[in-house]
Amino acid sequence: MTSPLLSRIGRGAAVAVAAAATTLTLTGGASADPAASSVAFAAEHTDRCISSYTAGQLAWRNTLPVLPAEPVTAVKVTGEVALRNITPCTPPAGAVAVAVFTAYSGRTVVDTERRSTTSAAKFEFLLTVPLVPTPTPVPIDRVTVQVCHAPITPIPEPDLTCGEISSYPI
Repeated sequence: MTSPLLSRIGRGAAVAVAAAATTLTLTGGASADPAASSVAFAAEHTDRCISSYTAGQLAWRNTLPVLPAEPVTAVKVTGEVALRNITPCTPPAGAVAVAVFTAYSGRTVVDTERRSTTSAAKFEFLLTVPLVPTPTPVPIDRVTVQVCHAPITPIPEPDLTCGEISSYPI
């Protein structure tokens, strides 16, 4: 015969296990948390005497206080961009490496960020969905990454040369 105290402890444990299982089922478990989903990115470009690259992590986020099944509305980007001379020739004076990050919803661009340097630089920023003109955000379903070279002083337009676009679907 089981004591009443052990019986209550057993029922309490069973309720706690059931509640945890229900919570994991409703939220999709830890892996469904958009803030926990991330992927490594990389892109590079070599042109004449210079080469540049960018590399880092894209972390999917939902910035709205809704269920994890809601669309991704932000992507945290962390990484670095660098300009380097990998050939024996002298690079042009005033060259800059530009990493271009573009967030899409379908074919529509929802946010673009650029990070540039004349040597090497670390960065961290968010690609987000604007809430204007409608308060209902569209989902970010893809981010592209590209590295370009440009002169420091564009006169009148920058002479931008770019590498291939790397695409990262969500």
